[in-house]
Amino acid sequence: MATQDKNGKIRGKINNIVYRELGDKQVLQIAPARVKQTYATKLNALEFGLASAQAKVFRNFFSGLYEEADGKMAARLTAAVAACIRASERDIGDRNLHDVNLDPLKGFSFNTAAPFEKLVAVRPSFSVGPNGRFEFSLPSFNVMKDIHYPPGYVRYHPSFLIAITAFHFLEEYARIIDKEVFDFKNIDQQAEINWSSSRRLPKGAIVIVTFSLRYLSANWAGRRVQITDKAFYPTIILEAFHVTDEMAVLGKKAGFAISTSYIAEFGNNTNNILKDIQRFKEKMAKKKK
Repeated sequence: MATQDKNGKIRGKINNIVYRELGDKQVLQIAPARVKQTYATKLNALEFGLASAQAKVFRNFFSGLYEEADGKMAARLTAAVAACIRASERDIGDRNLHDVNLDPLKGFSFNTAAPFEKLVAVRPSFSVGPNGRFEFSLPSFNVMKDIHYPPGYVRYHPSFLIAITAFHFLEEYARIIDKEVFDFKNIDQQAEINWSSSRRLPKGAIVIVTFSLRYLSANWAGRRVQITDKAFYPTIILEAFHVTDEMAVLGKKAGFAISTSYIAEFGNNTNNILKDIQRFKEKMAKKKK
């Protein structure tokens, strides 16, 4: 439906003609005819919905970790999840994050405005053992010279956070497995981080390891204050891997501690979307007969 404003210009649609403004000019466009989607197009659209739903779970759960994100983060994360799923050789509807290669998620930055490589001079190393033991190291660095700090007169101190989180989209829960904070004073000193986590991992889950850096100062009352400049909120996904049956068994045999952190349930629609895909495939199969 089209309307006319007080200046006599028409806005909206009349039949297949769309009226809109471009600067101070009125432009008329012919609306495209309804495009008939092919079977493959609809199937891919349904699977993209699956990727979008699972990426949303990551965004929501990690929002307290990354805090600040670039404007395209949501789209980039959805694209990374979709890349994982579509790399599988299984048919659409028979694949989801739980049975695909997770490499496209590794190294994902939640905030491209704050790249780690420009803020910290040294690179971390890490590994995952056959029993799920995670080992992390940030080699020796000078706290004052090897970290890039915000400009100005306020003296900020670096604080690193490592968090290990398990997700199970089919059982619809997420669980924080372990986390650790490393605070340093911004003075001319050498420092390093060596940390390992030996926790039992839930069988069949997807484990995401995140690494963050925050800049903190003290206010007049002695309370810690975090910088508000978005360019100093780096958070990345260090590692992403599947918890295999063997990994879960070996962790239990090794006497690893059970995670005491809370479990968050979510309705991410993974199961419903997979059912929708199967119903659509069955419907189209019947039409072909």
